[in-house]
Amino acid sequence: MNRLKGLSALAGSLLAVLLMTPTAPAAAAAAPAKPKVAVAVKAGPAKHTGKCPVTIGFTAKIKVSAPTVVAYRWLRGDGSKSAVKTVKVNGTKILKDRATFRGNLKGWQALQVLSPRKVVSKKATFTISCAPQSGGGNGDNGGDGGVDPQGPADGQGGTENGE
Repeated sequence: MNRLKGLSALAGSLLAVLLMTPTAPAAAAAAPAKPKVAVAVKAGPAKHTGKCPVTIGFTAKIKVSAPTVVAYRWLRGDGSKSAVKTVKVNGTKILKDRATFRGNLKGWQALQVLSPRKVVSKKATFTISCAPQSGGGNGDNGGDGGVDPQGPADGQGGTENGE
């Protein structure tokens, strides 16, 4: 009987040690911290008055606190989003995008970083005022000069250059 009491006491002591051993915090402490990410976007030209179609360029500056791979996409004022792309960043990286527009428009574009942390830049706004063009048409009022009041010539997406 004393033997059974001794085994029971030993089992209880082992159980208490196992329950008091911190396993989850040690695993969490081993995971590296995610780098800090900052992003800013500019549109150029921010204001255009003149002939259309016109191409607007967008420049994003991504800054990270440690070398990492950044996943990102462009967000646009018409509700569209670019495909997700990745780029290695060590310090600062410049990303570019552009879009061509045919008509008068007030719009914006932003950069959304998806990883290593979720961050969205402020909106880079732009305004396009197309000047009436002469010529073309059938002689009455000079035609429309190719201006498309529906907006972008190429879906506002333009082409991207991640480097």
